[in-house]
Amino acid sequence: MKKNKILIVDDTAEIRRIIGIYLNPDYIVELASCAEEAEKIIENVHAKGETLDLILLDVMMPGMSGFDFAGILKSGERTRDIPIIFITALNDVQNIVKGFEAGGADYVSKPFKKAELLARVRNHCKIKNLQDDLRDKNLLLQNEEIFLNKLVEEKTLKIESLTIAMVKALENANYLNDDDTGSHIIRVKQYSRKLALKYGCDSEFVKKISLYASLHDVGKVGIDPDILKKKGPYTTEEREKMKAHVKIGYNLLNDENIDEMAKNIALYHHEKWDGTGYCAHLLGEEIPLEARIVAFADVYDALTTKRVYKPAFDQAHTNEIIRQGKGKHFDPQLVEFYFEIEEEFLEIKRHNGN
Repeated sequence: MKKNKILIVDDTAEIRRIIGIYLNPDYIVELASCAEEAEKIIENVHAKGETLDLILLDVMMPGMSGFDFAGILKSGERTRDIPIIFITALNDVQNIVKGFEAGGADYVSKPFKKAELLARVRNHCKIKNLQDDLRDKNLLLQNEEIFLNKLVEEKTLKIESLTIAMVKALENANYLNDDDTGSHIIRVKQYSRKLALKYGCDSEFVKKISLYASLHDVGKVGIDPDILKKKGPYTTEEREKMKAHVKIGYNLLNDENIDEMAKNIALYHHEKWDGTGYCAHLLGEEIPLEARIVAFADVYDALTTKRVYKPAFDQAHTNEIIRQGKGKHFDPQLVEFYFEIEEEFLEIKRHNGN
């Protein structure tokens, strides 16, 4: 078991000797005759990577008094936590209070009794040991927390990297089937991000929708290319086959390790505010916000770009269709936000045209 190290500071050699005898062999004892000598001993102790557990400090000493020295010790980063027991013949209340104000933890009156001195030393060493043990455990917990946080951070970065790789792979799969997909995906991601920011969504939501919006049409990999690239209107049968892409996309993403937002976007981005969309016929806020945002971005892009089945509409025509769709096709709040940031949509269009 570790022995506590105690520094005795008293200008009377006989008192230092007697206290030293009392404390040996249960404690490691250092002796100093004045504050200046005590400072050197403390420096040497710290230089060896050790600490003091208690200081027995005389009040009335030549040069610096015990009260003044205690003030210096309590202002030092390495010494402020060392308990101090004053050894004093000044037993009036004023000096006792002054001792506590100077940072003393206790005091022993001269002439002292051996049993009293040892009891006070033992109690304060016990308290110091408990405090040190608590501090060490807290440091250990902090280090463990830092280590665990680092592991979590590394794992999160790895998952994010894998997710981005997965999204990119699925985007590439779409490129094979749909000539319009590349620029369309970029624009829909950026439109969705702008709307999410305007809606006041938190940073995590914005980050995720910026990533997963590109998966809205991932189910088209399961649709016949002849249907995807058909010029002119679909037959009823072809339209039903095309609608299946939302369920195909959901099934592709339906894994417990894939974020729910990605699944919602794939499955619900053709739902309409008035419940007339497909395939779940959700109504209003039953539609997840991420799907409502991507639905708007997807339709806006379809209206403003040339497709195999239609020419690009100008901005005035596009805006009129959006106004007509407010509260029917689109979330009314999103329509209002769009008109507030219309210029930002146009900027995206200019930089990422066909």
